[in-house]
Amino acid sequence: MNQITVIKNKSQYIQEDHYVILIDNKPLELILHELYPEELFLGLVPTIIDWISLDEEAKFFQRRFNINHDRKIVPVLMCPDDCDLSCTIIVAEVITSDDQVIWQRIGVDCSKWINSNYELIGTEVRWLYKVPEMKFDKESYKTLEVIYKPTNLQ
Repeated sequence: MNQITVIKNKSQYIQEDHYVILIDNKPLELILHELYPEELFLGLVPTIIDWISLDEEAKFFQRRFNINHDRKIVPVLMCPDDCDLSCTIIVAEVITSDDQVIWQRIGVDCSKWINSNYELIGTEVRWLYKVPEMKFDKESYKTLEVIYKPTNLQ
């Protein structure tokens, strides 16, 4: 079983403390960078709800994160430039059971027309096959709630 935690830290492009997802004590963006150094994954940040300016986008991220017994595509990292869906979005195919959450695979979202329909996120994904499946205890997975539970949405 993998460990998932959330800490506050700096990243390549953001020099103020912000949430960072750690998998087995290593930032997720760094894991992706080490497996795919030719890609521009270093510096991506979690899809922090409070950083997203459009309420509709923030609510979409929150709905996708909602832990239930589904298989779904959940945005986990985004480009820090605009903090929206118009730039690089890293997604995980998430399967939830009674006691664990599995990131079956991780990829780069390539969906089209997402600005008119956010639900299209995850319909076209370039899967990163070097990234192994990750399994998390459901209780420890809930640490991601600090990222996906907004403080500024009604």
